[in-house]
Amino acid sequence: MPKTARDIMTTDLITVTPTTPIREFARICVEDNISGAPVLNVDGSLAGLVSKTDLLERLLEDDPRHMQETESLTDLWLGEDNPIAEIMVEDMVTVTPDASVPELAALMAEHRIHRLVVLEGGKCVGMITSLDLLSNYGS
Repeated sequence: MPKTARDIMTTDLITVTPTTPIREFARICVEDNISGAPVLNVDGSLAGLVSKTDLLERLLEDDPRHMQETESLTDLWLGEDNPIAEIMVEDMVTVTPDASVPELAALMAEHRIHRLVVLEGGKCVGMITSLDLLSNYGS
């Protein structure tokens, strides 16, 4: 039987809320070695997606010279306690747990993205990255 999103998705997710401070998300990325996270509302519904790329875009917007003066992502000025809602992507591509691996790959390629959020019954149940797809290719 062909693999589906359910077979390869990560279900033990690190998530943030729209009010999580940007600086806190940067710390989580470094300490938990993640490159992105679903943004969930208090009721568990999906509000958006945030990634290290969103952090970098914010930094370049604020002052690109500052990036040369720091040693790590957590040292960067990230808007004090500004919330994730300011940088998260709200228009994201989502899939169901039954989506096939070829469908997942096609969506990532078509939209030029590296992560898909898996929704079931309106709730976030997992996430799939391009690395998940590559490590499951042909197996």
